[in-house]
Amino acid sequence: MDSEGNMGEWIVDFQGRNHSTAINLNFLWKQDNIFIMDNHRGALWCWLDCLKREKELSLFHVDRHFDALFSDKDYRHFPHDNFEDMTIVDYLACGYENDFFSVTPLFRWDNYLGLFIERYKDKITDWAFATHGKGSAPNSVRYAAYDPWEFPSAIGGLTGNWIFNLDLDYFFSRMTNGEMGRLFTDEYISGWGVALRKAIDADVIKSLTISLSPECAAGWSGSEQALQVLLTGLGIKFDLPV
Repeated sequence: MDSEGNMGEWIVDFQGRNHSTAINLNFLWKQDNIFIMDNHRGALWCWLDCLKREKELSLFHVDRHFDALFSDKDYRHFPHDNFEDMTIVDYLACGYENDFFSVTPLFRWDNYLGLFIERYKDKITDWAFATHGKGSAPNSVRYAAYDPWEFPSAIGGLTGNWIFNLDLDYFFSRMTNGEMGRLFTDEYISGWGVALRKAIDADVIKSLTISLSPECAAGWSGSEQALQVLLTGLGIKFDLPV
């Protein structure tokens, strides 16, 4: 139990409600096989233990964006040797020098999944995506595409071994006033939590990664409110420090 009474542990201590942008990870928290973070760039690291344990896995990505940007330049710097034993500190520090004499972080919020696909596409048997069609889609694997009205029942239809990657910005969109707003009701989002909990308890979901992405989900306040609704369904307690 941490200092806030949450039955889990901080992998990356809370740094404050700062900008996440493409590269800043302001926290990473874990309870059992559930990981919560503000920036999905850390998700790939969370899957490493699962990748070592399981012979075959599938991956389900739910996000406003595909997060699958890929470049040969990034991949040339992928740390293949002993990658699956890397600490979170070393993972976040991965990068390479650019033309401006500074370091470009290797794993970013728009490319971590593209790098994962290239590295592990022979180990992942099935891919599934539910997005708003934004960002770079995968171009080297075939995937099933899901629409919002297929959830949460689609989660209950999963069989096998799954990594489930959920960005809360999937539940948000830009409104007519230009501000980010929630698209879905509490009942809908809580239903996701219930379905995810059942799939975890059935040992179908081996790893669940959840990202707040505050810049894309009505700020910290909006994303934290949506998170609490989801966690009600999941049946776990987690609060960020005041």
